[in-house]
Amino acid sequence: MSISRAVKPVALVLAGVLVSWAVVFHWLGWSALSSESNGACGGRHAPCPEGLPPVLILAFVFTFAGVIGMSFAVGANSGSLARPWMVSLVVAGLAGGVWTGVLGYEWLRGPHLDVAWEAPRDRPSSARAVGEWMPGPSTLIRARNDGLFAYDTSDGTRRWTVPAPERRSVCAMSRTTPSSIGLVGLGRYEKPCDTVVAVDLSSGRELWTKKINADDSVNRATDARLVGAGDTAVVLEEKAVVGLGLRDGAPRWRSPLDRNCQALAVDATPERALVMEQCTGTDGDNTKMRLSALDPRSGARQWRSTLPTESRWEKVFMLSADPIVVYVKEDDDRGTDAVISFDDKGRRQAVIPRLGQEDDLDFEVMQYGYGQPFDARPVFRSVVTNGLFISAVGPADENDPQHVAAFSLKDGRGVWKTSLGGTVAALTQDRSGELGLLAGGDLWRLDPATGEKHDSTPLRGAPLSSVLALHRMQGGRYVIVNSDGAKDTPPVFAIK
Repeated sequence: MSISRAVKPVALVLAGVLVSWAVVFHWLGWSALSSESNGACGGRHAPCPEGLPPVLILAFVFTFAGVIGMSFAVGANSGSLARPWMVSLVVAGLAGGVWTGVLGYEWLRGPHLDVAWEAPRDRPSSARAVGEWMPGPSTLIRARNDGLFAYDTSDGTRRWTVPAPERRSVCAMSRTTPSSIGLVGLGRYEKPCDTVVAVDLSSGRELWTKKINADDSVNRATDARLVGAGDTAVVLEEKAVVGLGLRDGAPRWRSPLDRNCQALAVDATPERALVMEQCTGTDGDNTKMRLSALDPRSGARQWRSTLPTESRWEKVFMLSADPIVVYVKEDDDRGTDAVISFDDKGRRQAVIPRLGQEDDLDFEVMQYGYGQPFDARPVFRSVVTNGLFISAVGPADENDPQHVAAFSLKDGRGVWKTSLGGTVAALTQDRSGELGLLAGGDLWRLDPATGEKHDSTPLRGAPLSSVLALHRMQGGRYVIVNSDGAKDTPPVFAIK
């Protein structure tokens, strides 16, 4: 059957459209595979990003159809149209195919979150991130070993900087920032954190600096050596716990430690300062750990609770001060390695083993104590809320957790478990109470009471580092803080 003279020129346009679609789908599809899945997905690799398989399949379909269609259209028009007209019609099809191809690609990929802004890369490139704070909706503070850097969450511009003194590094950060005041510890190389600085986080103004009698056996970065409690800064020293005025640094009280005892970690609410201690017998044996509660206004002891340990500590994390939740791992391989909760009187409640019968708790994003990023303000894949400890979990034979589970703080029993289908990179709770998670390149929202998935939205081309913190802003925007901000990823960026 012959093709009419009117249809032949249209074939050139359509062939150009097919070729253009092939180019667009190949370009966008393979670029997405590289940026979103490191060049491979499916099978033994991570699941493919939403909508990407049909994009790549259609890329090849359009390639073959375009080549065959172009050969057919050129042959059909070679005797009836001049070469300039044929070229013009093909170019018109190519141009029209770009726009429609992009629209088709976007439709196949579905809804997604885009990068709203990126902060400039860290300089010098040797700078290392040690933690972050989010004292309010408009400012995010990212701490590096060489100082504090505040960013405007609306556009990523830098608001202020507090540089660390020469040859001193940020080696401690308070877990909380009451009255928008952050506490920072400074120390020299392989020396204890012996200087405390209070910073007004709304302006970057240094309120006071004070030298302390630091414990010289603790020379690694941590978030558990100082904390703000109401209008008091509670600081751990070698032989005592001290209280200082949060705004002026004036001495308020001093609570000496018992003989042969060492203060390991501190956390606080306005009404209670919690201090984890390790005490040994005079012969160096009979090691015990205990949790003490002090009045942050006077330093008076409120109660003391003994932990189920018999050997020296290996790891201690203060996960929450209200309710009281701690993580303890002792040296003994058969000893305690668990998340432990207490009531307001210091009575032990739940003991949740980190290594379970089916899954292991995997709330540490990085192994602690090896100079890894965010080690002064560790990033956890866990949340404590409404009587539950919620954590990323995974089988012992898997390196990356792909589930989130909740455990009761009353008795330690499992309440719910939800699979995310990808590695849980970050876990947070927003002001509405919902959980926000980054898992498998998607942003998920979960009900903390039931673990029910509310929705998920893919992140396309988001510059994520291996360790990060996630914060949800008003209007559905998220701010992400990367541990590595000097090379392939920015220190801070926003998605919407």
